[in-house]
Amino acid sequence: MKKIITLVLIIISFISCEKEAEATRAQETQSKEEYLAKNKLNIPRKGKLEELTPNQKKLVQDWLEFNTVHENMKLINSSTRFAIVEDLEQLAANIDVIEKKKYPKDLDVMQIRSRFLVLKTKALKLQDDATDENTSNDFIEKEIVEMNKVFNSVCYQIVQASQLNIKPEEILGDAMKLKDSTNVDETNALKKEQQARKEFLPKKKATSPKKPFQEVESEEN
Repeated sequence: MKKIITLVLIIISFISCEKEAEATRAQETQSKEEYLAKNKLNIPRKGKLEELTPNQKKLVQDWLEFNTVHENMKLINSSTRFAIVEDLEQLAANIDVIEKKKYPKDLDVMQIRSRFLVLKTKALKLQDDATDENTSNDFIEKEIVEMNKVFNSVCYQIVQASQLNIKPEEILGDAMKLKDSTNVDETNALKKEQQARKEFLPKKKATSPKKPFQEVESEEN
C-alpha cells in the first residue's frame, strides 16, 4: 500500500514539474517575442523598400544574385536591433558575389555597378555603427531608409539599361551627336532661308564703274 501511495505521489510530482516547465518555457518564449518586438526597427512608411514592378520582376527573374540581395534588403527592413549587424554583413557579402559573377548582358553598365557599390559601402558602415551601443535606433532606421533609396535606384537603372541597351559612355556620345546634328540642321535651314531671300530680291542693273576723277593741270598762257 505504501508503495502504491509513494508511486502516486511520484507521478503527481512529475506531472506538476512538467506543467511548471511548460509554463516556464511559454513565459520565456513570450518574453523573447515581446523583447524582440520592442526592439524591432520601425522604418517610416515613405522610406520603406519599394515593391518591384511587373516589368522589373521580368527583367531580373533569372538574375539569382540580384534576387538574393533583394531578399536581404527585405530582411533588413524587418530586422531587430540585435539581428541587424548580421543581416548587413550578409548583404555586403552577397553584393560581393554580384561583383564577382558576370552581369546579365544588358545590365552590365556603370550606373548599376556603381549603385551596388554605394549600397555595399552603406551596409558596412551601418554594420559598424550598429555595433556601438551609443548608436540610437532612430539613426539606424534613417540609414536603412537611405539604403532603400539606393536599392530603388538600382531597380530604376535596370529598367533604363534594358530600354536603352547601350553602354554608359555611349549615352553622352549620342547626346553630343544629337546636339551637333541639331546645330547642323539649324545652320542648313538658315542658309536655305537666306538663299531664298536673295532670289526674291530685285536684281540691280549692272553699271559700268565710274572712272576716278583726275585733276587736270591748267596750262599757263
